[in-house]
Amino acid sequence: MDDSGNESPKRSASHTKGTGKISHEAVADVSTEAEQSAGITLGDLTDLLVLESVNQFGPQKFKELHAAKITPHHVLLNPDLLPIKGKRGDTFRAEIRALTDEVREECRRRAANQIIAAAKYKAKILTYDHSYYPRNVYESNNPIPVLYVRGSLVILRERNVVGCVGSRKIRPPYYSQHAEFARTAVDSGFVVVSGFALGADTVGHEAAFKHDGQTICVMPGGLERPFPPENKHLWEDLLASDKAAFVTEFGFGVRAAALTLKKRNKLIVAFAKGVLVGQSAASGGAMNAYRFSREQHKPVATFAEDGSDDTSGNKLIAEEKKPGDEIFPSGISDLTAYKRWLHQLSSSI
Repeated sequence: MDDSGNESPKRSASHTKGTGKISHEAVADVSTEAEQSAGITLGDLTDLLVLESVNQFGPQKFKELHAAKITPHHVLLNPDLLPIKGKRGDTFRAEIRALTDEVREECRRRAANQIIAAAKYKAKILTYDHSYYPRNVYESNNPIPVLYVRGSLVILRERNVVGCVGSRKIRPPYYSQHAEFARTAVDSGFVVVSGFALGADTVGHEAAFKHDGQTICVMPGGLERPFPPENKHLWEDLLASDKAAFVTEFGFGVRAAALTLKKRNKLIVAFAKGVLVGQSAASGGAMNAYRFSREQHKPVATFAEDGSDDTSGNKLIAEEKKPGDEIFPSGISDLTAYKRWLHQLSSSI
């Protein structure tokens, strides 16, 4: 997607084949000061975006490249350096060789816009080698190669992180229990990560923040504005503090959409050692976080269902309970059980 939320430019037979070199000097708007402020050079971000435009070259492939100590820049210059074996590797090498100058120039333009925006909003653009790139994310199955961050970078170094997600219409007694769990997590040395949505996400962020704890807000779009807009005051309070970080895999200018909301849930799980689903219907969006937790082999906790449809997700989680999962009682806050599960998560690091 480009910085307006549109799909990346398509390659066609009518485009000229790329030279393998990108004339970064042509973008005069990006100053050295802007690059330093954003934490990345125009050349490095352009190379990442160009390689990302290759079909199905996703986070795991970037991680393979990084593990082999090969940069995107060198692969774009010499696709034979790509360490991926077999037919898939051959396909990637062929697609890299076929990259057009038009695609490369468009990626350079996007990179310039992102660096300028990052400098404007005092944001950082993190890649794997950045000292603040979150290790939990790198070690997950969703090691996003480029993260955009506003707020406290130090929080991203924390390893004890727990997800707190649930329904936008969370209600009693789940509302108060969800908040109590977040406060207990803070007391146990955890950072609370969630998606900044209305309802359960907001409950978790606010409970952690007001309890003098730290929180990570994973966003479904660019970091130039709050989403949802109803959370503008919380957004401002968190940005003004040193207790929160706003993180996204989407560049400035990208608006929230169904796909970005789903990807946000996957990144929440990547940050977390385990995930609490406070309250959710089986069809609720929070259940995406549950499914990604299963995919990433992360423990899950929830509160006991009450027989209603809006806790049918809680029921499903209980029915599919695996070792390491926890079903907390509903109606009362069992702080001992919360602490026990959190200790289990911290012991897994």
